[in-house]
Amino acid sequence: MSQNTLATLLAGMPDRFDHLARRWARDTPEAPAFLTDARRVSWAEFDAAVDRAAALLQRAGVRPGDRVMLVAENGIAPMALVFAASRLDTWASPLNARMSAREIATMQDFAGVRLTAYTVDDSAAAAQRAAQAGAAPHEDPVFGRIALGPLRQDAEPEPVFPDGERQIAVLTFTSGTTGRPKAVMLPHRAVMYTGASQALSRSLTAADRLYVIAPLSHAIGLGGNVLAAAWCGAACVLVPRFDPAHLAAAINAGEVTFIVAVPQVYARLLDHAQASGLDLRRGALRVLGTGGAPLDPALRARVVETFGLPFSSGYGATEITPVTRVPDGVDAGGEAIGEAQPGVEIRLVKEDGTEAAPGEVGEIWVRGPSLMAGYYRDPEATAAVMRPGGWYATGDVGRSDGRGSYSIAGRIKELIIRSGFNVYPVEVEAVLNAHPAVAQSAVVGRPVAGNEEVVAFVQPAAGRRLEEAELRAYLKENLAPYKVPTEIVIAELPIGPTGKILKGALRDSVAGGGTP
Repeated sequence: MSQNTLATLLAGMPDRFDHLARRWARDTPEAPAFLTDARRVSWAEFDAAVDRAAALLQRAGVRPGDRVMLVAENGIAPMALVFAASRLDTWASPLNARMSAREIATMQDFAGVRLTAYTVDDSAAAAQRAAQAGAAPHEDPVFGRIALGPLRQDAEPEPVFPDGERQIAVLTFTSGTTGRPKAVMLPHRAVMYTGASQALSRSLTAADRLYVIAPLSHAIGLGGNVLAAAWCGAACVLVPRFDPAHLAAAINAGEVTFIVAVPQVYARLLDHAQASGLDLRRGALRVLGTGGAPLDPALRARVVETFGLPFSSGYGATEITPVTRVPDGVDAGGEAIGEAQPGVEIRLVKEDGTEAAPGEVGEIWVRGPSLMAGYYRDPEATAAVMRPGGWYATGDVGRSDGRGSYSIAGRIKELIIRSGFNVYPVEVEAVLNAHPAVAQSAVVGRPVAGNEEVVAFVQPAAGRRLEEAELRAYLKENLAPYKVPTEIVIAELPIGPTGKILKGALRDSVAGGGTP
């Protein structure tokens, strides 16, 4: 995509992303929009379902500027609801239904959510949360059964702006380094740019079918998949949970042309294909991409060999995506993140505030059309990452080759990226430390092939006995599955002279397989 194309794209971008569905309902009404194992929905059917979902939310008391939370896994219903929120000028806040009730309640309170919708047909986890909330059922001939929680009368609407550069479309949650939630405000233009950039850089057309594994609460799910398809009138094949056998069957049946997913999806798919003796070159697949976590070079080589297709990785963050992509056909190492996308500017800033020269490392600062509007109700957190001139300081450290290509050199934050999802140690530690038998805890990441694992070190309270099985059950009740540690080590924690836990020693111990 050239800069001229970018300027044309931004100038022709509608003010609300639901207009994309309206466009294809008018131009190609019978073309498929969303497909599941149970349903095939055309663009005309989907757009009409969006209208009905919007009317349902209005009747329930939702107003422009309200926040509507979607507790969901992938299916027709959450797609209709997120587009309906756009149509009503409300902020959609998608949450993975596999989050714990405690996590969901915390985010509802933090965002001042007016109404929560649970997509009970698509997700047993959402159905469970709906029952716990006493949500009222509703049924639609296209998107099936959903449940609406009670209206929160004390929720106050936010201002509504006519232009899509200012009006917030989506409120996406990510944990903060303090353990408090952070809610990323993404305007309509930002999420549409993510989709349009994907569609144009991958040469997507209305004939493509995108296999959507990532949830709407993940940048790859909504922007990189759903809105990429909506930009060009393509269809999305929706799956609530990843199953490598299902994906392999869809590929071999010619039902999928495009996959962009975290690296772990490809690792599991290839392992399944190898164990089953499947040939994955027989379908119509033509585009493979990945993001959300570092790409292991060995995995990249396996993917290219298995599919006989280019395999491109990219880099971004919840706060802005995409930032870079590795061009198709370029043989890049695991730390390579590619070239800046049109409209995206990058600076590498050293600790002294000066620009890093080619080959030197510096913190990655970025700005561009998909940048967030800030963190909701948290001006301090926003100020901590935003720099003069509209630059977002990512907390990642990188270097450039002086010819427009970038690579990752490390992370400033203690962030753990597990299967493409961000895990902040402090959030897991807060839950652990709330257990009455825990004196203190420390959580670190452990690199494994193409992924990271969460490892928890837990020190029992004086006179208390800790059982790992009990602690693990407690964590599963209070954390999303991807945040639950792979390993729990019950031991006395190493303490430095200032009284702080020596996390560096713990990280070294898990990396080297020793004990602290």
